[in-house]
Amino acid sequence: MTNTSADTISRKAIIGVMVAALGFFVDLYDIIIFSAERIDSFRSLGIPESAWPLHTRNILNAQMLGMLIGGFLWGTIGDKFGRLKVLFGSILMYSAFTFLNAYVKEVNGYMWCRFLAGVGLAGELGAGITLVSEQISGKYRGFAVAMVGGIGMFGAVTAGIVATFFTWKTSFIIGGLLGVALLLLRFSVVESGLFTHMAKREVSKGNFGIILRSKSRSWKFFCVLLVGMPGWFATGILITFTKEVATSMGMSTLPVAATVISLNFLGFSLGDPLCGLLSQYLKSRKKAIFIFLLSYSIFLGLFFMFARYSVTLYYLFFTMMGLSVGFTIMLLTLTAEQFGTNIRTLVTSAALNLIRGWVIPLSFAFQWVATLVNGNYYYSAIIIASLALTFAFFALTQLEETYQKNLDFYE
Repeated sequence: MTNTSADTISRKAIIGVMVAALGFFVDLYDIIIFSAERIDSFRSLGIPESAWPLHTRNILNAQMLGMLIGGFLWGTIGDKFGRLKVLFGSILMYSAFTFLNAYVKEVNGYMWCRFLAGVGLAGELGAGITLVSEQISGKYRGFAVAMVGGIGMFGAVTAGIVATFFTWKTSFIIGGLLGVALLLLRFSVVESGLFTHMAKREVSKGNFGIILRSKSRSWKFFCVLLVGMPGWFATGILITFTKEVATSMGMSTLPVAATVISLNFLGFSLGDPLCGLLSQYLKSRKKAIFIFLLSYSIFLGLFFMFARYSVTLYYLFFTMMGLSVGFTIMLLTLTAEQFGTNIRTLVTSAALNLIRGWVIPLSFAFQWVATLVNGNYYYSAIIIASLALTFAFFALTQLEETYQKNLDFYE
């Protein structure tokens, strides 16, 4: 059995935490590197500038589709065959296709590499959080999660630095090599004791039908997705449509999108570990997430009221919004703790990638509402943000508190 009930943290468990953190690091590196190298790579491939928006959308959607598929695929594998199988298989697949991405000759090959790399990467964080949750006792789980979030978020920062000093091809090669290095580190990680114990039992494993056949489980899973919605409103809508929102605000000097991204992720890199530490201090997952959601609501309100007056204020509020939506890892931990060992990897991996997938319906809703308010993206953003936050606060009340919960149970 694992040491989840122990009052100490074993050396092997600490190694597992570090490897999960580095997995999150690679996850964010991959998500950011395409955005950072998009223009240089398109130019190098001879793609006309007029076609950049179309190919950007297609490649991003392909990567997102890959992550959605991968979330269910690797989650099922993790619950049927073990968490370590996911950690090895997913990073091997990601590394191969990220490395090959450096050698594509045309846009279709580019899109397929992003899709397959997305499939591979989708299992990383979900399996890592599941493993950490099962190997660390509830007493220390919040500290472990804080470490995963704090280290992992620097993957986005690293992607920006690498893209600044290296060619787009080299950036993708580095991404592939980072995956290989992580793969080698994983030979020192041990399997979850809870999974090993479960594997000997006759119980349905990795079956999403267990969720779908139960109204209570389906509702609980859907509520997890709703709680995660506001974070992807900030990342997927306000950042992506920075130019349109700022123009609708009537700003005379428009903010630089790259600066907005950098500052938002700077805040995010602080928010994830702070939320983990706050959870430990309050001895509550839900209270910590509530406080961060409330802070996000306040900074978002200040953004809508005052950001129009200064680019500096615009940047400041995006930094603070990034910090206050830094409850991603804590939400995934709450998710892992909500469900039994036999579907834990599946629901955690699926939830992560479905939460990321909110950007698709949110973007359509954002543009549709804008047409209803005479093309004013500022008003549309206020409406969508208000709805997302309302849903998130309500959904949080529907989830059980899981601080120090014993995870040795099945669905």
